[in-house]
Amino acid sequence: MISYEHIFMQIDKQLQQAKITGNEQTKREALAAIRALCDLALESVPSTSPQASSVVQAVSIAPTIQQPVALKEDDANGESLFDF
Repeated sequence: MISYEHIFMQIDKQLQQAKITGNEQTKREALAAIRALCDLALESVPSTSPQASSVVQAVSIAPTIQQPVALKEDDANGESLFDF
């Protein structure tokens, strides 16, 4: 992990470069570097901060066996498809 002090020094360096230059492109590049350094500092996780851990529990689901349901119709003779 990069220390915050090192990142702050780099941000100061880029800020001074952006202030003294007269070139618009160089200013934009320095500001983009500052943004990248800020993102780096914010994305890094310090070792002393508590980390949220998600516990994944396996859920066993018993397979359900569906029993065929016989339809009871008035004009049916039986349970077979061929019974009319």
